[in-house]
This record gives sequence, structure tokens and C-alpha cells, in this order.
Amino acid sequence: MPDAARRERGMARWRARSQLIKRLRIVLPAAIAVILALMIGWMVFGAALARLGDPRLGGDALIHMTNAQFFGRDSAGRPYVLGAAEASRNDRDLKLITLRGPSLTLDNGGERPNRMTADGGLYREDSRIVSLQGHVVVQTSQGDVFRTDKAVIDTVQGSVAGPDPVTGDGPTGEISAQTFGVYDHGARVVFRGEVHSRMKRD
Repeated sequence: MPDAARRERGMARWRARSQLIKRLRIVLPAAIAVILALMIGWMVFGAALARLGDPRLGGDALIHMTNAQFFGRDSAGRPYVLGAAEASRNDRDLKLITLRGPSLTLDNGGERPNRMTADGGLYREDSRIVSLQGHVVVQTSQGDVFRTDKAVIDTVQGSVAGPDPVTGDGPTGEISAQTFGVYDHGARVVFRGEVHSRMKRD
């Protein structure tokens, strides 16, 4: 009897292990298939997210920034700071940034800073050219203030070109012209076309 009971218990354990092995043979391949399906699905989902979020991959999403600031230096190593209330990177040209409420300071923190503000503008990161438009105000290091509708600033050379009519006033008087240019970090201002000026008396 004891031997028969042991054999019966052994057979029971063997049958239990056999049943477990049969179940594992079904469950494990199914679990592997589910895991592979999840991995493939996650890869596809991640690729779709990347395509939507990266403008270089053809998505429509824009990189949008508030209170943006861009820093750089001109050819002489003088720093400039370009700020904007809002800035958006173009989805077709990653080097082109659209600005709302831009403000630019050349020779920031130096002896001859020049400051410019406008309603809007564009900034090219490759050429470091800033184009301002709408109520452009240029304040030179010499104390002159010029108002125009457009201005193009070469931050590398530290120069400003105004292709539209301009009016200005400063320590020496008032002036108006069809175009103007600011060179040598505000030390030299050139006016062209129908130039009219009125000097201040001491």
C-alpha cells in the first residue's frame, strides 16, 4: 500500500507538470507574439509622432517660442541680443524665424549700443540678417532716433539699411529722407533722396 500511494502521488505530480508544460507551450508563444506586436506598434506610433513634430520630416507643426532671445557676436566680437514677444521657426526653412514685437541691440553692454524695435520681422540664422517691418524705431549710439517702416540689419557687420522713407531727430536737429544707412555701429549715418534737415540752435 505505501508503495502504491507513493506511485499515485508521483503520477499526480507528473500529470500536473505535464499540464503546466502544455499550458506554457500555448501561453509563452502567445505572450511573445503580443510583445512583438506591441513593440512594432510602438515603433510605428513613435515614427508617426516624430514625423508630425519634426518640420524636417514634412510635418506641419511649428516650433513656437514666447519671450524668445537669440544671442550672437559681430565680426569684431561685439555681442548682440535679439528678443521677441513671440518667435516661430518656419516649417519649410528651419533657418528662417518669424518675429512678433522684435527688439534688437547691437554692441549689447558695450560703449556704442544701437537699439531697434518694430511690430514684426524675420531673422535668418544662417546669414544672421534681421529684417524689421512696421513702426521701426532705430536708436543709435550717438543719440539719434529714426523712424521708418522697414529696416534690414546685418548683425555681423553691425550695419542698418533703411530702404523706406525715414524721419529722425537727435542732438543736432531733425532730418527726413527717402532712404538711410547706419554704419560703424552708429558712428556714421548716410541719407539719400530728397534729404531735408533742420539744425538745432545752441
